[in-house]
Formats: sequence, C-alpha cells, structure tokens
Amino acid sequence: MSTKELKERMLARIKDIPDQAPPSMVQRVLDAIEELAKGEKASMERMTRFLRNIEEDQDLLHRLAQ
Repeated sequence: MSTKELKERMLARIKDIPDQAPPSMVQRVLDAIEELAKGEKASMERMTRFLRNIEEDQDLLHRLAQ
C-alpha cells in the first residue's frame, strides 16, 4: 500500500475515534503524528519506538478503550 493510500485510510479512521476516548490517549496519537510529519530522523526513531510499544501493549490498550 502506498504512503498516500495509508494516509487516506488514517484520515478515515480518525473520524471513527469515539468522543469518549481518553483525551490523553488521543493526545499521544496526535503527538506521534506531529513527530512523523516533521520527517526528521530522530522523530522517525521515536515513532518506531512508539509503534513498538503499541504493538506490545495492544491487548491492554484494547481493554482501556472499552
């Protein structure tokens, strides 16, 4: 999937985030997106660590979201 297609899918999914989602969680995602948008190497490394943490804690994050 191309970067453009992925960005379009992200925008569509953002609209599906429930209004009752914890603001702190939404803020962390926004922070990550802002870092990614900078396109700096250090930002990319932080994003990689962030995504790895999300993968490792996926079950916990799903339970918190409910």
